[in-house]
Amino acid sequence: MSVKNIVGKNTKLEGDSTHIFYSNDRKQVLKLTIHPGDYYSQVSVFSISYSKDPESKSRKLNFKEFTTEKGIKLGQTKQQLIEKLGKCYVTRESTNEDLELFYQIKLPNDSKTKLLERNNMPIYYASYKFRKDKLYNFEFGFEYP
Repeated sequence: MSVKNIVGKNTKLEGDSTHIFYSNDRKQVLKLTIHPGDYYSQVSVFSISYSKDPESKSRKLNFKEFTTEKGIKLGQTKQQLIEKLGKCYVTRESTNEDLELFYQIKLPNDSKTKLLERNNMPIYYASYKFRKDKLYNFEFGFEYP
């Protein structure tokens, strides 16, 4: 699905910036980051979290929750995420209540999907943050070269 189908055909995503959108009940926030030099409406980083400002005037989208094409969404457990993405993660931060799982693909180790080659980028990453075994924030995309 195209980003333009989600945010609307008249929405301009351009320039070195982050665009903020809320779910229709304003409980979740989607941030779309455009890197300098990206093509028109090309999103390099997607970030999804629970809203800290439900009264924000930022634009609402017609979604109750934001879900990736692999079915990842806020509130899932660590085990549910691993079932979808596999065990090739690194634990970055861990406390009794908080945990961050980090996935990364770097050139030349992208022979399977060719994701980096297709997008002419050197590194793809995904960060998933859990509190009390519930996903409360995740971000994925391409590092700025």
